[in-house]
Amino acid sequence: MVEDPADPAPQRARRVAPLTILAVLAIAAIWLTDVSTGPEYGFAVFYLIPIAFAAWFLGRLPGLVVAALATLAWISADIASREAIPASASVWNGITRGVIFAALAWLIDQIRRERLALRTVNAHREESLALVAHTLRQSAEEIQAALPDITSAPLNAAERNALLRLRRQSRNFSRFAEDVLDVGQMEAGRFHMSRSHLDLCELARQIANEADAERCQLVLQSHAVWVDADADRLRTAIEHLVDNALRFSPPGSTVLVTVSDNDGHARVIVRDRGVGFAKSQIPQIFKKYGRVRTERTRDTVGVGLGLYVVRLIAEAHGGTVSAKSIGLGQGSTFTLSLPLAEAPAEAATGT
Repeated sequence: MVEDPADPAPQRARRVAPLTILAVLAIAAIWLTDVSTGPEYGFAVFYLIPIAFAAWFLGRLPGLVVAALATLAWISADIASREAIPASASVWNGITRGVIFAALAWLIDQIRRERLALRTVNAHREESLALVAHTLRQSAEEIQAALPDITSAPLNAAERNALLRLRRQSRNFSRFAEDVLDVGQMEAGRFHMSRSHLDLCELARQIANEADAERCQLVLQSHAVWVDADADRLRTAIEHLVDNALRFSPPGSTVLVTVSDNDGHARVIVRDRGVGFAKSQIPQIFKKYGRVRTERTRDTVGVGLGLYVVRLIAEAHGGTVSAKSIGLGQGSTFTLSLPLAEAPAEAATGT
């Protein structure tokens, strides 16, 4: 039998007796109602409720026991209320219903077992991913520390490009590790946000320059666009959008990063000329482990956590993230929308 990791054996044992008694009392109540109302009313269907209850919460054996008790109760009620019908007929009809009751108990327990098995597999997968993430983050930090400073080291163009690619890949590994570790905390509501006033234009400029200054084209407001947000988490969300646009676009193509403010919302819009997606695939994009599967994305590294993390971060800030595309191969546009904040006092006074 598959055990529920969140439901230890002592806890299950403590609840077997009271829940079994409750199921038996429910059968007794149905039997009394059946006997008192006469043969013109059928109450056999109501026996399914305590049977399903016992099978789901207590398991197969309790479910079959309750099914047997329900069968006996139905037979006795039928004999007591339908005197014109031979007892043998009531017994036979009761047996046929008993088979149905037992089958229901078995099927419900089977569904419960499969559900618990899936939960166990999912728990093990999350634990394994967390272990991999910790190891990968440590390795990425070691790689970053070992890389020389390209601004001061005497490097030729090929060496400089190789170091830039290595640094970018190590950042990708580190970001993946952070995604895996953050998702569990976000889903459980255990993460802490340290909010502050941020200029979205300046944050977008920094991220675009760090990601790929040559390919990222910035369209910013002439004034600061203020949001009240956690700087690290908001940076993570925007980095994911920009990184996705760069990875899934043809080499050398431009990625347009726009920051705007209107209707009380601040928006970061990332538009690319990449693989795009069909309209039917939009709900899948922002799901956990959701990816758009095409010939061009099949070999791209990733597990489908990035945009899910963006969604969680946006929702934690009271905002939204959306996507649109004309179709496959036609590029895509992602929009991160957050509540617009008032300018801080020192910015409003120009000090």
